[in-house]
Amino acid sequence: MSVQEVALSVQTKTAAAGEVEKLAVARILCPVDFSEFSRGALRYAITLARHFGAELYLQHTAEMPESVLIASSEPGVVQEWRHNIPDIEQGIRRMMERNGIQASEAKIVVQEGAVLDSVLQMIFDQRIDLVVMGTHGHKGFSHLVLGSFAEAITHQSACPVLVVSRPEKDFVRAGEPDTVRMKTILLATDFSTHSDRALAFALQWASEWGAKLIVFHAVPTIPAGTGGMIDLFPEYNPYFEKQIASGWEKIRHLVPGGAQQQFEAGYEVRHGDPRTEILTVAEQRGADLIILGARGSGTSVAPWGSVSSAVVRAGRLPVLVVRDMGA
Repeated sequence: MSVQEVALSVQTKTAAAGEVEKLAVARILCPVDFSEFSRGALRYAITLARHFGAELYLQHTAEMPESVLIASSEPGVVQEWRHNIPDIEQGIRRMMERNGIQASEAKIVVQEGAVLDSVLQMIFDQRIDLVVMGTHGHKGFSHLVLGSFAEAITHQSACPVLVVSRPEKDFVRAGEPDTVRMKTILLATDFSTHSDRALAFALQWASEWGAKLIVFHAVPTIPAGTGGMIDLFPEYNPYFEKQIASGWEKIRHLVPGGAQQQFEAGYEVRHGDPRTEILTVAEQRGADLIILGARGSGTSVAPWGSVSSAVVRAGRLPVLVVRDMGA
């Protein structure tokens, strides 16, 4: 077990005991390209880095185009492509300047290779505590953000991944580079083990800013064709009340009493499609951030999972995805 895994195990046990450890973020990684989504992620990354006094790494992976790979045997083709790599660093510096970021506030890392391998290796080598990334992008980065690369990073990263698209509500704002406006956090849980780490981080994030933490659980709707009498009479569901009651019983014990001295906690249980209900409750409660647990890539389910994938891809709010280290 790595140092990070041990530390996070301690955090979970501490939270269960009624104490919330201070959120420690010493190193932040922000993979960048030159898209508007990347610039949005950079705004979040620098604001959080300033808040925590964390080291910020801005990383770009130059992935060799297929045309260069095909012609790689021809003299000078690869060398000519590599000749343009220094321009990438200059482009990142200009992006920093436009966002009011001083050269001393971030370390620029430009690498050559596969995007997925580069990002994961960076997380491991630098012991990154938080990855901040935009959804969508251009060129090689587009594959990272919404395709299989993003799913692999989220489910192989030892640290949480904050995903930002075009949120309808920001907790960091342009023109206020040093201010985090975190008033309400929504933690979505299904009570499975892959939600445990998400809970630990949700307690810490809420405590850090004194934000109200809404703990939410959706009792999934029974699919048509599997419910027998329920298919004929949807209002007749002998298990509905038991499912809701069980949800309430479990959810009220998730936030320890001691933690509620540091921030306000609220609870909600609904019946419906979790993918829809999470976004609905987040909007109704005015959430600034959604926190979700995610299964690791070693499970038999599709990477990222349908619920977290749908919430992230909706892009309506920043989403912090926390991988289950036991998966």
